[in-house]
Amino acid sequence: MDDAPGSADVSDYRYAWGAEAQTLQVRIEDDTLRDGLQGAYVRRPDLQERLDLLRLSVACGTDAIMLGFPGASATERAEGHRFIEVIEAEALDVTPRFLARPVPQDLEAIADLNQAAGVDVWADFFVCASPIRRRVEGWTLDGLVHAVRESSALLNARGVRFGVSLEDASRTPPADLAVILEAAQRGGARVVTVCDTVGACTPAAAARLVSFVRDHAEDVEVWWHGHDDRGLGLAAALAAAQAGADGISGAFLGLGERAGNTPLELVLLNLCLAGEARFNLRAAYDYCQALATATGTHIPPHTALVGAQAFATQAGTHGAAVLKARALGRGFEDEVFCAVPAALVGLPQRVVVGPASGRAIARDALQLAGLPTTPQHISAVLAEARRTRRWLETADLHRVCAQADAPPAPSTVG
Repeated sequence: MDDAPGSADVSDYRYAWGAEAQTLQVRIEDDTLRDGLQGAYVRRPDLQERLDLLRLSVACGTDAIMLGFPGASATERAEGHRFIEVIEAEALDVTPRFLARPVPQDLEAIADLNQAAGVDVWADFFVCASPIRRRVEGWTLDGLVHAVRESSALLNARGVRFGVSLEDASRTPPADLAVILEAAQRGGARVVTVCDTVGACTPAAAARLVSFVRDHAEDVEVWWHGHDDRGLGLAAALAAAQAGADGISGAFLGLGERAGNTPLELVLLNLCLAGEARFNLRAAYDYCQALATATGTHIPPHTALVGAQAFATQAGTHGAAVLKARALGRGFEDEVFCAVPAALVGLPQRVVVGPASGRAIARDALQLAGLPTTPQHISAVLAEARRTRRWLETADLHRVCAQADAPPAPSTVG
């Protein structure tokens, strides 16, 4: 590429080895308010907080939302009714789903919610066929297949649409999965969710697993639900989508048991970067901030997309490049040292003064703060950043400049 001055369109200078061949079009199920709240150190938001989070989830563009386990208690059932009332009254464009074990009391609770609702309420019951879980629980494969058949028959009789979640599918032998898939498909399941319950899958394994299920469940939708125990949750979810998954389930901020669920805000981000335009990343940013407050979760500053440092730098050469790019337009400023444009969430790129900053960054920070940009002030600001070994806020800049401008104290030597 000719590097001589020319076009001011950043797209003319953008190249990516990992560019997607085509847009990944998958649906999204938000499991934050169910699986996400199972985290050991997560504060459970009250009902009003969860209703507010439901609205934020819908604003992001999620297609379905898992809202609870109504078979667990009368309180869960009452809250389920309230969720559905809000979805109906506010005409929220989302499918409400509720989780169940494959037992009559759980399924009947969801059927009752559906019967009283003016929108389709989906049931999702789970079965776990992995050998290790069967051994621990004393289950048999024949017993699980029988449970799928009986549960499907009950829900069909009550007119409830439903899916079957294959818990711990990523550690279940193909022959066992095939038997359960046949029962689910024959029973009328609309969705089969492939669960990497303990985060065992690499991206390649996730793709193979989804392809296997896709081949054995031709008449149902295949969804992916993963965990992040190996730090591969996001990569595995994207690989599942590339392999043909119709939907991805996860939790915003990656909340959930152990290392958490697939972080949905990063799934949405990567789908957007791959060309999918229907998701609202600003809403996802707001959802994550509200969710952090409601659940008592600290967002590390370096967290992609939603962390305080996601679009900030203090590094001398990098920050200077951002400042130079600013003169060429927002696109250059956003992308010269960032793969994710801050404009996607309505934020600016920030260049702050810190211990690793140089004079160009200090000058820019002083100018933005309306302070003098003399060599004396620039040197004072850089010296303060190195003395305190941290970044400087605007108030710090004003304080340092005031000190630099103050007359020297009178000598006390007589």
